[in-house]
Amino acid sequence: MIQPFYLYVGAVVLLLSLGRIVWRQSHKPTDWALIVAFIRLDFPPDQRSLAQKIAAGLAEVVGMKIKQLRPEHTLKQIAAWANDRIYAQDLMKIFLVAFRVECDEDTTFRTLVEKVAAKQAKVGFGAVKNS
Repeated sequence: MIQPFYLYVGAVVLLLSLGRIVWRQSHKPTDWALIVAFIRLDFPPDQRSLAQKIAAGLAEVVGMKIKQLRPEHTLKQIAAWANDRIYAQDLMKIFLVAFRVECDEDTTFRTLVEKVAAKQAKVGFGAVKNS
């Protein structure tokens, strides 16, 4: 016959194991920059970090479907990936406010990155020139 002590130890181990499965620790925030790092390979060295930054921002809107992102995807296609319904016009407004670049729903991700890079280079050059 099994001694009661071993039954108690077995029950405690079982409850602790089940407790770890049922009550998992809180979710850690998703590191979108790490998830979209693959996009860097599709851009020249001077645009890689910018492409990753823009893709990480888009990932917050569309979620894990961002893994489908390729430079030739349009804003309309990217907006369609979102779980919550958003429109390409919403993304266009965000880019206009955030980066001061105008685009349309057929603008590709590559073109968007190039426009933002050109805008930042122009602003950076102007700031140096005026000093």
